[in-house]
Amino acid sequence: MIRGALAEDTPASDVCIIGGGPAGISLALGLARHGHLGVTLLESGGLAFEAETQGLARAEVVGAPYYPLHETRIRALGGSSWSWGGICTPLDGMAFEARPWVPDGGWPFPQSTLEPYLPAALELCGITPAARAAADESTAAAFSASGMDPGQVQPVPVYFGRPVRFGPAYRERLAAASNVTVLLHTTATGLEVDHGRIVGIPVVSNGRPGVVRAQAVVLAAGGIENARLLLIAGLGGDAAGRYFMEHPRVVDRYRIRAGDTPLGRLVGGGAAGTLRFFRLGTSDALQRREGLLNQHVNLELGYAGQASRQWPAVRRLGILMRRPWNESPYYQDVGGGRLKLRVGDLAVALRRPDQSALSALAALAAPPSLRRFLEIWSAIEQLPERDNRVELLPEVDALGMPRVRVHWRVGEAEERTYRRSLQVIVEQLARVEPGLADARLAGPDPWPSQVIGNWHHEGTTRMHLDPHLGVVDTDCRVHAVDNLYVAGSSVFPASGSTSPTVTIVQLSLRLADRLEATLAGRLADSGAATAEVA
Repeated sequence: MIRGALAEDTPASDVCIIGGGPAGISLALGLARHGHLGVTLLESGGLAFEAETQGLARAEVVGAPYYPLHETRIRALGGSSWSWGGICTPLDGMAFEARPWVPDGGWPFPQSTLEPYLPAALELCGITPAARAAADESTAAAFSASGMDPGQVQPVPVYFGRPVRFGPAYRERLAAASNVTVLLHTTATGLEVDHGRIVGIPVVSNGRPGVVRAQAVVLAAGGIENARLLLIAGLGGDAAGRYFMEHPRVVDRYRIRAGDTPLGRLVGGGAAGTLRFFRLGTSDALQRREGLLNQHVNLELGYAGQASRQWPAVRRLGILMRRPWNESPYYQDVGGGRLKLRVGDLAVALRRPDQSALSALAALAAPPSLRRFLEIWSAIEQLPERDNRVELLPEVDALGMPRVRVHWRVGEAEERTYRRSLQVIVEQLARVEPGLADARLAGPDPWPSQVIGNWHHEGTTRMHLDPHLGVVDTDCRVHAVDNLYVAGSSVFPASGSTSPTVTIVQLSLRLADRLEATLAGRLADSGAATAEVA
């Protein structure tokens, strides 16, 4: 059942999920599959993007330059999957290990713990077993033919399909689930705590205050909001809101030969058979040998006209014409307005129509004769640092909740990883494209002036066996709170370098099994509680 708001007859549930993004929806679907527990899912937004609700996501960022936070997370059923690119990669195996050069890092269980949930997670993300097998096979074959040293670099399979917008994609399944109720336009504003238990969730639902009650509560509202709710309630201990991690990203360009070359075939063949990039990572052996963080790179071919200012504008305008990418609120309302058009991009494109046309032609046809350069997009794992954090501010938002400030800085470990990893990767690529190491295009050093993030908000409610170093235990339950859990990448104790979506879904499906095992036996003893609307 999907309702527009909290109502007088909304019953108490066994599980209340706060947040309707990939974490919350995957958890709800997992619990729907079991069918024993009553579930209420609270979504702050509606079925689609709404500018007024999106304003609640505004926050301050200090430290390294960053995007406006309200552009990086969407308040609507489906959450940030509305702006997801659809690329799926499981978390790097090294991220699970306790590494001496990563203080406070490592997961409290091995990668194999999440492996049983990978097929179902990939399916929810739109990846079929056949697509996965094809990507594994083609990636391995291309790397083997390249002649690169697997002791230095390794291929990273990329699983890709049309980006799944979790709200539209799973709305019917949620509505049909007899044990699931979705409440739209319902924002949790705090947590009521009594003797180590959550006894109520204050909400504002369509402008009216109320309280939702449940036997267990799961925060699934993203890395910023999960921490915010814990901090407002005074829960989570010393680590609450700390250890914020992102994936710093930077691009380098190298001149390459035009024509049908081994490098052109390697990269132009594309990841997952459809994407025009190839992904490489540094090997586990290299990381251990030199104490490096994880890093992977996307290799993309650049064509005539695509070094101009016009190309990024033309590319974004092209995306606006393609579903499901043009359904993203980032490209529509946040980035370009209700007309789904970025006026600034159009002005840039019209300033040099010759460059715009040339860059667009190259993108559409990808003729080898127009190849000019190789772009190396590096994504770097970030150390879990206590001072990278979410904190509450004295100011409040329209619902009376304290606004937040995010501290984000990138340090020496990330820079050393970037520079050394890039050096090794370019040296290996020189086996495919001789002379590449000496062909870097002139321009300013991109680190740190051009470092950007990936919209990945991780670590603020991290998993750790020690309550002083983490917020949740191995079952994603908040330390010292009997019935409060967290879902999403905020529980990551180490981030690796890959996008978190698949791992988020794996963790949510695992949590569904944990909640089923923990709560199903208590159903007979659950008290009669009710939702309240003031």
